[in-house]
Amino acid sequence: MSNTVEMIFKYTSLATVLMSVSLIPTTTSFSANHHFLIRHLKTSRRTLHTHLNSIPTTTTPPPPTSKTTPIPKTTDVIVIGSGLAGLSCAALLSHCETPTLVLESHDAPGGAAHTWTRRGYHFESGPSLYSGFSSDESPNPLKNIFQIVGEEPEWITYDRWGTVLPTGEKFAAKIGPEEFGDVLERYGGDGAVEEFAALMDRMTPLSNAAQALTSLAIREDAGALLTLGRYPRELVQTLKQGVALNEPFSNIMDEMSISNRFVQNWLDMLCFLLQGLPAKGTMNAVMAYMLADWYRPGVTLDFPKGGSGAIVEALVRGVEKFGESQVVTNAHVEEILVEDGAAVGVKLRDGSVIKARKAVVSNADPFVTKKLLFKAREQGRTGKSMDEYMDKLTDVSNTPNLKSFIHIHAGIDAEGLPPVPSADFPAQWAVVRDWDAPEGVEAPRNIVLCSMASLIDPSLAPEGKHVIHAYVPATEPYEWWEGVERDSEEYRLKKEEAADFLWSAIEEYVPNARERAVKGTVQIGTPLTHERFLRRTRGAYGPRVEAGKQTLPGHKTPLKNLMFTGDYTFPGIGVPATAASGAITANTLVSVGQHWGMLDKVRLPEKSS
Repeated sequence: MSNTVEMIFKYTSLATVLMSVSLIPTTTSFSANHHFLIRHLKTSRRTLHTHLNSIPTTTTPPPPTSKTTPIPKTTDVIVIGSGLAGLSCAALLSHCETPTLVLESHDAPGGAAHTWTRRGYHFESGPSLYSGFSSDESPNPLKNIFQIVGEEPEWITYDRWGTVLPTGEKFAAKIGPEEFGDVLERYGGDGAVEEFAALMDRMTPLSNAAQALTSLAIREDAGALLTLGRYPRELVQTLKQGVALNEPFSNIMDEMSISNRFVQNWLDMLCFLLQGLPAKGTMNAVMAYMLADWYRPGVTLDFPKGGSGAIVEALVRGVEKFGESQVVTNAHVEEILVEDGAAVGVKLRDGSVIKARKAVVSNADPFVTKKLLFKAREQGRTGKSMDEYMDKLTDVSNTPNLKSFIHIHAGIDAEGLPPVPSADFPAQWAVVRDWDAPEGVEAPRNIVLCSMASLIDPSLAPEGKHVIHAYVPATEPYEWWEGVERDSEEYRLKKEEAADFLWSAIEEYVPNARERAVKGTVQIGTPLTHERFLRRTRGAYGPRVEAGKQTLPGHKTPLKNLMFTGDYTFPGIGVPATAASGAITANTLVSVGQHWGMLDKVRLPEKSS
């Protein structure tokens, strides 16, 4: 049985989380985890029998928690950090009537997806593109979480995304096959259409496997045999392609002899925007799902009405509507408390102590979490296995971090600009400066992503105005900013230089954009901004995990009752991956019966026989 379980976790989790497509800084990453269940295989028959006897269970939710409810001194589960993984985990736990307390250091929830307003303009720290939300039946893990907790934003659909090539040529074709063939023929020339068509045919069995299973069925104990076994046909389909789904996408490109330069560059860019890596490091599971999803007839992109903050708000409502659960901001955790070889609670900056009866879940990055465990480690409370685990997890020579970002946010005057997105004036676009840069698509300041979200949702800016956001997608070296004082003249000049570079990308579609900027709305973000406000160590986007070279750990740790969730755990970085991570963490903390009851609410697309 152990070999079967290991295979399930090695191959089923890979392909089930790229259900929304989000360009960096909310991309998706997959990593094969070879050890998810191995340490849980000694689960007793008695425990499994208890799981079996509890299928299924349903509960009636209590009334929503009052916003004025005092912070409890004891709860079942404490979640450190309110990123999308932490909120997803907490919302599902709360749905299962597990009292959960989310503690957020910042003054707003959401982590890298948090939003803010200035002078009537709505600004977003990260997400760019979403898909798989507007349909009632979807394999998108975050959509599935919304289905379970009964809270969700309203979705606006659109279908174009622009690209500016190094030659200065630009296009904004509809996603899907209808117009992309024209793009291949015009910019790729001889052989481009044929090579891409052959590649799509080759990827079909992998794409089918990549979409077969829902990540909401995964848990990190022997109960997974039951929850995954609920989907037998899909499980077999995924296992058949398991090895191939793990391999780098570049293997397929080599096998298919992809030689057209435009096709090569396009695929490299897509890989990079999805996972932060070029084709040689991107897993087949990522590309298999994306190619099937983006190039199918009738596909659309989705945008949450009110912006990405509406996603965060929906998850917060999900946390607070069931049981004795809360999301508390301005609650900075200083220390994870460890007693008798187990995590038992946290200590806040103000000295208050909150105890956890069941578990402490860290949605902070491992470097931050290691600091939270420092005192317990110094006192010998964490144990050798946990100490070695944390040292390995934070060893950047083993798994390096991706680079950081520079951003510009601004409100602009919309006079003379088109009122709706079109092929000539898209709401979102990518600017590529040099296909042949030494580091390719990963080269610093080579690719810029731009988003004018108010062109999709006018409520995000005052009438007659637009809100604009441009950024480099995890290509900004932290070393360029390291040691610079934030209040220094050097920092001001470096930010001006960064702003000039980003404005030039915006002006590819928005003429005289910097002259249109509304006074008091322009904000420049740097790696130091990421480090300070998002508590991202060295401003990093996440781990740089290459297919076939590194893996990410699961959610359980060697320290009893301490779990990790989010981008440094399986399945990795990005909106769908972190949502799946949060779900896996929650699934593992509840009974199989409760997990089964949640799956009853998940509505997946019908599979053809």
